[in-house]
Amino acid sequence: MLGSFLLLMDLDGTMWDHKNVTDLTPPFKRVSETKVVDSRGVEVNLYPEALKILLWARSSGAYISSLSWNDPEKALGVLKAFGISDLFHQHMIENHPNKDIMISKLLSMLKSRGIQYSLCRIVYIDDRTIHLDSIYRNIGRIVFLQAWKDFKTHLEAIEAIEKRLRECRD
Repeated sequence: MLGSFLLLMDLDGTMWDHKNVTDLTPPFKRVSETKVVDSRGVEVNLYPEALKILLWARSSGAYISSLSWNDPEKALGVLKAFGISDLFHQHMIENHPNKDIMISKLLSMLKSRGIQYSLCRIVYIDDRTIHLDSIYRNIGRIVFLQAWKDFKTHLEAIEAIEKRLRECRD
């Protein structure tokens, strides 16, 4: 075990293939192990590799939070339909693009519970890089992995995370 770390996981395009579940219409229904549909039949397909990353992080003692720019009710509805909502310790899902603000709120909440992470122990996985400038400017240089570019499989992601955590000098 490499010590505790915080895993921040984007949802759209990272946990699943849909790019904006805020556009969907509840209720959501699971139709297979990896597929949910909304009330209009629009499909959301879970990425098994992303799920494996969550399961590994959970078994490794990580604190896991979603970090998503979505309608919270809809994103949570999709997570619940997949049966994976409880894999996360926390959900930071807000309907605005300021992920730095969401991270700041999460870190403050954790600090009030006596939990703190150095920047090199905060791992953020997202399929896009659009939030990085504001995160680096307002939070600091956390560990970032671009889903499906920096890794293709959960094993590659785990290897990259473990490497960064070993290099971390609290």
